[in-house]
Amino acid sequence: MDRLVYVKRNPLCLYRYNTPEHLPYIQWKLVTKGVAYNMVHSKQVGWERAKKGEYEEWSAQMDKLKKEN
Repeated sequence: MDRLVYVKRNPLCLYRYNTPEHLPYIQWKLVTKGVAYNMVHSKQVGWERAKKGEYEEWSAQMDKLKKEN
């Protein structure tokens, strides 16, 4: 079982991650499950636990976006 999970946050518009213009601003952290739980349920607004494979999808979208520019 994996101990580390990704958490994500969009500081521009909370809880919106699929908007192409917001992709570069999404913040990711690789933390343990306990820390992820505390980040999501604390007063730090906007952190959300990422689903499996979401970071890889975001990374592929960012690569495509960089190649277009």
